[in-house]
Amino acid sequence: AASPAKFYFGPGFEPQTQLPNAFGAGPSQGQNGSEYVVLFHVNPGVTISFQIGDNFEVLRGPVTVPMVSTNSSPPIAMPVQVPPGHVVQQIVDESGTLRHVILSPQHPAGLVPLPSHNPQHYGAGPPNGSNQAPQTFYPGISSGFPPPHFHSSIPPGHPSHVSSTHSGHSPPPSHGYYKDERTQQRYYKLRKKLHDKQMRNDSGQTTPLLSPRKDVINGLPRSNLKEKGMNSVGTSEDGEESSSVQDEDDYVHIITDMLSSVQSPKVSELSSRSALLQWAAPLRLSEASSNDSHELDISESDLRYEVLLSDKSKEMKYKSIYSGASLSCRIQDLRPGQEYSVCLQVHLEELQGSASDPIKFITPPCEPDQPQAPKLISRTKSGLQLRWNAVNDNGSHIQYYLLEYDEGKGGDFVELHKSRGKQHSLSKLQPATIYKFRLAALNEVGKSIYSDVVSFSTSDVAPLQPAPPSLRDSTINSLHLVWSRRPKDDEFVLQLDDLKTRYGFLIVYNGKNSEYICENLKRYTDYKFRLKAQNNGGCSPWSEEVTFKTLPDRPARPSKPIVKGRIHAHMFRLKWEPPADTGGAEITKYILELNSGSGYQNVYTGSETEAVCDKLTPGTTYQLRVSCLSAGGRSTYSDPCTVTTDAISPGQCTELRLHGKPRPNSITTRWNEPDYNGGAPVLEYEVEMVSNDGTQSIVHKSKEIECTVVNVSPGCEYLFMVRAVNRIGPGVWSETLSVKSGAAPPDTPTAPSATPKSPFHIYLEWQEPNSNGAPITEYKVVMSPNESVEEQFLSIFQGSGTNYDVRGLSPFTPYYFKVQAGNNAGYSPFSPPSATVTPAAPPAAISCIQHDKTPTSITLSWTEPPCNGASISHYNIEVGDQATSTAGPDTSHTIESLTPLTVYKIKIQAVNNVGAGPFSSILKIATLPLPPVAPRLECIAVGHNYLKLKWGEGRNYDFTQYCLEIENPRSREFQCVYQGTAFTYKVNKLHELTSYRFRICASNDTGDGDYSEEYQFATSIAPPAGVKPPKAVEIEQRSCALEWTSSKNATADPIIYLVQVCRLKDQDFKQVYKGPDTRCTLDNLEPGADYNARVCPIRLSSSGELPGPHSPLLTFSTTPAETLIIPKLSQPITNSPTHVHRNRSYLKLIWPHIMQSKSMSDQQMVLVGTLLLIVVGIFIAVGLASLVKFD
Repeated sequence: AASPAKFYFGPGFEPQTQLPNAFGAGPSQGQNGSEYVVLFHVNPGVTISFQIGDNFEVLRGPVTVPMVSTNSSPPIAMPVQVPPGHVVQQIVDESGTLRHVILSPQHPAGLVPLPSHNPQHYGAGPPNGSNQAPQTFYPGISSGFPPPHFHSSIPPGHPSHVSSTHSGHSPPPSHGYYKDERTQQRYYKLRKKLHDKQMRNDSGQTTPLLSPRKDVINGLPRSNLKEKGMNSVGTSEDGEESSSVQDEDDYVHIITDMLSSVQSPKVSELSSRSALLQWAAPLRLSEASSNDSHELDISESDLRYEVLLSDKSKEMKYKSIYSGASLSCRIQDLRPGQEYSVCLQVHLEELQGSASDPIKFITPPCEPDQPQAPKLISRTKSGLQLRWNAVNDNGSHIQYYLLEYDEGKGGDFVELHKSRGKQHSLSKLQPATIYKFRLAALNEVGKSIYSDVVSFSTSDVAPLQPAPPSLRDSTINSLHLVWSRRPKDDEFVLQLDDLKTRYGFLIVYNGKNSEYICENLKRYTDYKFRLKAQNNGGCSPWSEEVTFKTLPDRPARPSKPIVKGRIHAHMFRLKWEPPADTGGAEITKYILELNSGSGYQNVYTGSETEAVCDKLTPGTTYQLRVSCLSAGGRSTYSDPCTVTTDAISPGQCTELRLHGKPRPNSITTRWNEPDYNGGAPVLEYEVEMVSNDGTQSIVHKSKEIECTVVNVSPGCEYLFMVRAVNRIGPGVWSETLSVKSGAAPPDTPTAPSATPKSPFHIYLEWQEPNSNGAPITEYKVVMSPNESVEEQFLSIFQGSGTNYDVRGLSPFTPYYFKVQAGNNAGYSPFSPPSATVTPAAPPAAISCIQHDKTPTSITLSWTEPPCNGASISHYNIEVGDQATSTAGPDTSHTIESLTPLTVYKIKIQAVNNVGAGPFSSILKIATLPLPPVAPRLECIAVGHNYLKLKWGEGRNYDFTQYCLEIENPRSREFQCVYQGTAFTYKVNKLHELTSYRFRICASNDTGDGDYSEEYQFATSIAPPAGVKPPKAVEIEQRSCALEWTSSKNATADPIIYLVQVCRLKDQDFKQVYKGPDTRCTLDNLEPGADYNARVCPIRLSSSGELPGPHSPLLTFSTTPAETLIIPKLSQPITNSPTHVHRNRSYLKLIWPHIMQSKSMSDQQMVLVGTLLLIVVGIFIAVGLASLVKFD
């Protein structure tokens, strides 16, 4: 015999020495407090080698082995190594704890798991403490169903018959083993109750552990089940053993057949999106109820109905849409115009029948769904291209899409496009304009809801080249650039080029601002910039390149200056070192500052690092500091250096000055201390005085800086000097101060003497007064036209002289003069006034002259000039070499008898009793030319409605204006018909055969000339109006008829027409007709020949025939010659339409032959008349029939 298959129960379990509580439903209470027991069931037909610890036991089914978990956590479903040809089922309770492990052959006879609706649900991993590698395992049922759960493990390489799954949602097959978890749970609860009952009945019996048991099958106790026809494997009441499994299978088949007898549901209340389904209970269940059969003890309330629905687009895959006990179901959310299949399936707990035959129905169509908003594909300045997606037609084909827009005005929507296409291009739109769109779809049922309103704008015009950016501010590492924004600019792109890196232009800014600060730049470096603007319409060209430079950083401070060489009393030399960091720019100069106690002062500026400090104060302590300067700015100061100079004698006292006014007997002076004391304190001051005779004396020795010298002579001049004295010795003398003792102002002068020299000149002279101890230095002379008003006296002279010439005075005007003397002590009072009057003078020159001129005269007018003390008697006027005078003081005069078109030089002067004044400036005036003479009129062209007149030759170099007038025949008044510089004019819109009277005059800048004599000219007769080209009708082989329109004329004269015809090849026109009719017939033509025809209208006037223009040519061709078969005249004629055509053809055939005969007989005339009457009657009958039919 073959060796038994090996089965390894996962680690963490050991056999239990006693049976667990009922069916292992919960943990048993042991010594450890809480133990988890898992029942391992070996079904009949299975023999395995089971490892327990280190020992192997051979188990032959049916047998149940309780296994106790050695872990503290509850056991869960785990992967197991399944022996070949076997299948393992794991059962967990409501809390997910593993309770049963069932090992069965590959084709189990009893327990079958449900179909898996979640193929991705697998059992859990190994239990805690296991180091076993993951083993191959297979999914059980879905975790979405209530517990207990079944986890089946099928060995690889073998087909599984445990899980019966269906692809998609097709109707499930009709077999008796289809169970869901809820029915499985009921089934096992029932078996558990029966097991508990059997345990109570057989409580005294025990079965050795790991031995075969005859009271359990498949791990469950054997009992006799009578509920609902379900039997289990067990012992019968009479002690006989029977196969309850086969009875259970037969009963399941009976119930399944009953459940499968259900009829297809009925569809009612069908609409576009819903339908009502109704059905009845299974037929066999109804028949069993009506026949009172107890074979099936099932109530209709125990049945559950499941509705399965599929549509055509799902490839007839069914899905469950309803499950319940009701006999009706309303389906919602259907698609209009869609074909659906629906079937019904009945469930009884874990059993289910076959699905009923599917019934198909089609929902009625409706209007389309709401479309999505159109999308923008592309846009230009004047166009937009839109596209939209197709919408669900809801069972009725889309007829067209309706696109509407607001025309860019923001108002109501108007129809823009209507077609079945899904895109549209708009053109001729306004640039940079927003348009709103909405879309609707239409089918045979109606129109959909409009889509959401969407807005798109056209592109704007690309901006022009912008101006380059400008620099607003710069620092050592940034440049602040600004540029101007134009209305078309939306965004800007700024590029930078670092000339040192040679990377080219790089974008540093892209945005809407009109300024940007470029940061993190190198100090004292050149950068190139360029700018472009852009908007929706595109980008502008790059601006011109512009270069800006960052500022250099200020340098570091130089080193502390040090003394170089010996320190002198007035100078010493310093030196220092340049800074380590120059700030990027070259050091241009150093600034050395010196502080002697009153603040730092600049003593040296240059590029050298050495400097000499001279002109210093001896014995003084100085502080010196140095800074450097570059293009980046000025550095901080260095550390100060302290130097003290050697001491010397005191310096010079400054500002020796007079203190107070010098008195006649005393003089007081003051001075300032010396700027420096020589490095030692001042002990005293010495003042030396020098008198007029040269005597020198020390008049003061003291520390005071003020000295008063007494016993001086009044009015005498003295010299003073001062010096300081310290421990080294006296200093230098100060500058000399000259002081004169006190004096008084001069006495009041006498009145000046005034002598008139001319109307514009007066000579003044005065005497020198007493000086009062000080010489007179100057005189002041004042003048006024009014003695009583002191404020009107104005200074006219200030000097040391005793006379003065007053010029520029007005003639015949009174003047008052006063004089004042002054010396060092002050000014004397003014002298008494001296009065005088200037004599009269000739008048002044005339300044403003106006004139009016004619060809023979000039009229002058002017403004009267100032008379200068004497009234103007008359005026002298010079015209060229001739002089004339006015009769009185009138300010206008007319010069007569002048030559036309001549230039005259004119000047005017005024005269009074003193004399004649100066002439005015020369005025050049040209007389006007005489008006031109009227020219002679002549008529150079005559028409029936115009006259062309001429009155000159060549060119009008003088630009003479001419006015041509015509006499109005009604009012007998002349009216201007032309005015200009031309020599010809064509007068239009005249009447034929009418006389008109004309006259003309010429004019220039002088004025209008006289009118010429009156001229009379008459228009000619009008030819008749032309006609349109004739039309050829009734064209035959040898004849045809010509028709033309009449000539439209406004005259009452008769019009006749001349018709000319020629062959097309020779163009020799011949007259074929002349008469008043607008139709003629051409005979004796050649068959198949080409002809030209034209018509000329002729007016019959009293003077004779007046031909008009020929009409355009008409080209026509005769029909070619054919063999004619003339039908019999006795053929009957009826009123049928076919006979009408026949009669027409008949006339068409015989009419040329009749017309060829120059003279017809009486019979022929009767035949022709009869035929014409027949044709007219047929036409009338057909017209009446059509009219009756129309009414």
